[in-house]
Amino acid sequence: MPNFLEVSPGLIFWTLVNFSIFLVLLARFVWKPLLAALQQREQQIAEALRSAEQARHDAEQLLQQAQQQLQEAQQEMQRLIREGKQQADAFLREAAEKAEQLKRQKLEEAERELHRQIERAYTQLYTEIADLVLEGTARLIQQTLDPAAHRRLVESFLAEVARHN
Repeated sequence: MPNFLEVSPGLIFWTLVNFSIFLVLLARFVWKPLLAALQQREQQIAEALRSAEQARHDAEQLLQQAQQQLQEAQQEMQRLIREGKQQADAFLREAAEKAEQLKRQKLEEAERELHRQIERAYTQLYTEIADLVLEGTARLIQQTLDPAAHRRLVESFLAEVARHN
């Protein structure tokens, strides 16, 4: 059975030589490509971080622009609402003014028609009074005078009475 606790100088020497060759081969063929891969990975990560930072910055700018556009849209909406209210108020005022003007016109027309009817009634009343006066006068004096002359006489009398009143 071999003794593992025994120290053999030849074994130590060859183990050190093998280990040194292994380290040289490892440094030459594995260490440099491994360091290069690690550096490349580090560069990729740094580039990804820069890209992420740039994307975050761009997203913040887009968010600010969107918020600004939203605020502008809200202001525009409020302006449109104010203008709409102003236009509606103006329309209502104009409609009220037109209605008031139409009412005044109708009242004036009714007043003119009323005056015309009153004039017609006065004229008719004067004519009837003249006829009645002529008839009464004819009965009183028991003679018939020319109706046209009587009518002129009565109409002039009524006109004179109307001027005094």
